[in-house]
Amino acid sequence: MMLGDLHDTTVVLYRWAEWETSAATGPKTYAPPVTLRAGKGATLTLYLATLPGGMAGYMLAEQRTAALKIPRPDLCIMHHGHNMQTFEAPGGILSSGRSTLLGPLGMTEWQWPNAPQLITTQNPWRDGTGYDKVYQAILDLARAHPNLTLVDTHAAFLAKGKDAALYRDNIHPNEAGSQLIARTLFDSYLGSARDNSFQTPCWPKLPAANLIGNGDFTDWTGSVPTGWSPVAPGSATKIADIIFSPFFTSSLALYANGSQTAGLTRYFRNAEAAAMIGKTVSFAVLYKNNERQRLPYVTLVVKSGGAVRTIVCSALQFGGANVAGNSGWMWAIANGIAIDHDINPAGYNFYLRIFPAFGISAPTSNEPVHIQRIIAVEGDLPKGNLIA
Repeated sequence: MMLGDLHDTTVVLYRWAEWETSAATGPKTYAPPVTLRAGKGATLTLYLATLPGGMAGYMLAEQRTAALKIPRPDLCIMHHGHNMQTFEAPGGILSSGRSTLLGPLGMTEWQWPNAPQLITTQNPWRDGTGYDKVYQAILDLARAHPNLTLVDTHAAFLAKGKDAALYRDNIHPNEAGSQLIARTLFDSYLGSARDNSFQTPCWPKLPAANLIGNGDFTDWTGSVPTGWSPVAPGSATKIADIIFSPFFTSSLALYANGSQTAGLTRYFRNAEAAAMIGKTVSFAVLYKNNERQRLPYVTLVVKSGGAVRTIVCSALQFGGANVAGNSGWMWAIANGIAIDHDINPAGYNFYLRIFPAFGISAPTSNEPVHIQRIIAVEGDLPKGNLIA
């Protein structure tokens, strides 16, 4: 509304209609538009694609394709974090937290290449420090991603001493807190300079040489692609009818075959390991899960910070562990991983593993997870090297 008042524009809101009173039982589409303000200037159209309790990847699921069927936006704002604070941080490594946002951000950038992207830091919890690691993960992400605008709404609450008058409960802001967030965004707008050429690059499209051999599974003469190892009783098949884009001719379908511990492993050894040891590397896995199967569990095992760490790459993207019901393409990520210099390149303690149906019990479905590309690049930012 402040932006509408500033420019005397008409402000129209399309609100995602799935949430009804206390449950997501409504239609997976936008509600009819509501005019919030009538003005004499241009029309500012807002699409509020959000779901209470949802995570950043929810609106990118196949079940909500209507969320993306809108005109190309002039600005995309990601305002997430409170529902993704349960990620693990082994040795203080916040990669799992960054992946909860970097994956969905990459898919948004792919949908609208070079559209300006903005991310907020939401707000601190009123009591305690439970949100602090999410805040730091967002700051890390913003530093690594070129031309990603950061608006530090979290800092605005800290500047007011986390005043209880800004909160509805320990986590959520009340009307005054929401107005503070809006004001912080508006102040960022007022402090900006007009730049019609400003773009946020699509990191999945950024060119890069893959440090992993056969990351697209083109060399495949045995039961699994060359360089990959099955975790029994898992199996892999080449599938031609499920691909991320026309650039690819097939994807890898990975089946659990009744076991929650079945999967596929890539051991990084010898020359391949030597190219990454002692460097900061980012890993990305482009996958498609099935709504009738648990969410895939992707982990990177590597010595970092003096100890062998298990870094979860796919946490809290479409949902939590043992959750089904959302499906679609997504990036699992471990970014900015400082790999220790004293790893034995001939060893077996540096690897990436994919579980299609990991959980506390055997899966009841054998729907596969589809893997399109696995890529590792040097630096803090993953690069997908996708052409189309």
